[in-house]
Amino acid sequence: MSSNFVQNAALRSAGMAAYRAWARAQFWRKGTRILVNSIPKAGTHLLTAELARIEGLQNSRLHLLNTDILEDKLDNSANPAMNLERIARAVKTVRGGQYFSAHLPWSSGFEQILREENIATFFVLRDPRDVLASRYHYILGLKRHRLHSFFADPSRSEFERYRLLVEGHAGDPFMRPMVEMLAQFAPWVESDITLTVRFEDLIGARGGGTDEAKHAAFQRIAVHAGIAADRLPDDIAQAPAKTATLRKGKSGGWRDELPWEVQELVEETCGPTLRRIGYSQ
Repeated sequence: MSSNFVQNAALRSAGMAAYRAWARAQFWRKGTRILVNSIPKAGTHLLTAELARIEGLQNSRLHLLNTDILEDKLDNSANPAMNLERIARAVKTVRGGQYFSAHLPWSSGFEQILREENIATFFVLRDPRDVLASRYHYILGLKRHRLHSFFADPSRSEFERYRLLVEGHAGDPFMRPMVEMLAQFAPWVESDITLTVRFEDLIGARGGGTDEAKHAAFQRIAVHAGIAADRLPDDIAQAPAKTATLRKGKSGGWRDELPWEVQELVEETCGPTLRRIGYSQ
């Protein structure tokens, strides 16, 4: 994928719209509809790249954008209001055997829509400290990101940029504190309609995990989505094609990337929530 396509919002939007129109016109398709949801930078593209390798599955190219779905994208409440009617309409455009994605926090209304529509829902979870490091580089490198100019201000130090991502920014542009964001997404881990898939299992031996964990994760994925085992690729352990947003594809890199004072700040502000979702100090 060209860097111009990634950086140019208008070009990207036009290309995605054309593909979406083609995908949603395929009324004849059959099979389970799949949602891949996650905290931004936690591994949505990693799982969708793997799903693309499964026989019969197709990317619908529908991504439920927060700016379209949340009633107020700058809502600083604990549970931002969602436009459930808009979500329901969008979900109905996904055809059988297609998958779509989102970065949406948990809400009872959203969960109910997924339940009623019989959507096989996956929540990709990654160590939030790796998410933090990935988000830092993503915002710095993506000029069309809403936070880029504010975040990349040369007067800001590395620690100041990380502090903004951890503690948030109440002014304009609004940045939600890391602990609040984690708390909004954490209920997906406990939802009975969701299969939580950890980035650390998906990445395999090439990314610092194990091939055995990756095989086991895909067996669970197949069962949850009602996919016959013989449709899975024989080379599951093979790394998927690199995507435009997958920077290193490694787990545990935060230990080397995050300055010590940032690690302490994360532990101080997010420690209990990290352990709630399964990540130790």
